[in-house]
Amino acid sequence: MADKKNFAEYLTDDNLIFIENEYIKIGANLSLGGALTHLSEIGGKNMINSYDWGRQVQMSFYANPTPFNPNGTLPDNWKWLGWNPIQCGDCYRNRSKIVDFKQSEDELYIKCIPMHWPLNNYPGECTFEVWYRLDGYCVNVTSRLNNARPDTTQYEARRQEMPAVYTNGEWYKGVSYVGDKPFTGDDVTVLFDKGDDKGWPTYLFYPTENWSALLNDEGKGLGVYSGINNLEKIGFYKEKGVGGPRDTNTGYISPMCYEIIDHNIVYTFDYSLIVGDLDFIRATAIEMDKGKN
Repeated sequence: MADKKNFAEYLTDDNLIFIENEYIKIGANLSLGGALTHLSEIGGKNMINSYDWGRQVQMSFYANPTPFNPNGTLPDNWKWLGWNPIQCGDCYRNRSKIVDFKQSEDELYIKCIPMHWPLNNYPGECTFEVWYRLDGYCVNVTSRLNNARPDTTQYEARRQEMPAVYTNGEWYKGVSYVGDKPFTGDDVTVLFDKGDDKGWPTYLFYPTENWSALLNDEGKGLGVYSGINNLEKIGFYKEKGVGGPRDTNTGYISPMCYEIIDHNIVYTFDYSLIVGDLDFIRATAIEMDKGKN
């Protein structure tokens, strides 16, 4: 759907479907492929950044060839991306198309045809599906790619974002555990904090307890747990400690792994967003990790 309104016009509540429990509230944006553009504690501030359509909490996949320029609209600064359908829309402000959605008391389901981020109005040869489920202070998410590329070449594996999570500037302190004594209560690792010059470029590391978090001045924030990743990327762009959904300041977390995205693959992955303080985020992620075995 290719109208060119300002990004902010799609961030109003009229474009979102919300569900909430007694602890947290989420909003999936039906104008932007069903990506999450709202996550907050009840009565609290929205933690999700939407400076442009490459942020939010959303699905994004990568494959070759690189460059991928079937309609001749690829800008030079995105040549390295290759094949890259994303959930919200493209960098030219053409939005993904919703195919289906369902809403219940504690679950949202959305299906969309994504857009290739670096190309002008070029839909992905695939569909995305996502299920958001509330459970206490957690959002448990299942994401699925249904691929149907006409190019049947099996390209090499690329690093995948599973998913991409962007927070507002108030959530700036990057924390995880990267030590060699996971699940023992060993001290966490502070990767960057207010007052240092760290966070950008982003860190690529091994999260040995399978979680990372971005925290605010009060030590509370958003954690991301994924039981399948073997890599994690985390960072912060611009000034730490300030900024809302429309500001460029942002934190970033993405569980990652290398995958070959076959032309006809059905690829499903799960992750959880955990809202709370550091101790709660870590303890919840560890319990989730125990439950996967």
